[in-house]
Amino acid sequence: MSARVPTVASPYLTSREAVEYLKLPSLSALYTLIREHALPAHHRGRLRLFDVRELDAWVRGMDPLDYARLRRQVHENVPGMGRG
Repeated sequence: MSARVPTVASPYLTSREAVEYLKLPSLSALYTLIREHALPAHHRGRLRLFDVRELDAWVRGMDPLDYARLRRQVHENVPGMGRG
């Protein structure tokens, strides 16, 4: 009989998971938000982790229209992702 170890959901997301969670077009867009808009991220060496609670608070702190504009602006400023 094998013992089942209960899984604990981590409140942290990887960069790729954060892209999906925030519905961003790419990792470049995520890094642009970190660099230009103070998106909360934790660094562990080269690894970046994102606390879901902090991401939610960051998004809630923005006006929905401003968030949509920001997403569009980031999307247009990422090479290869703009309108053409």
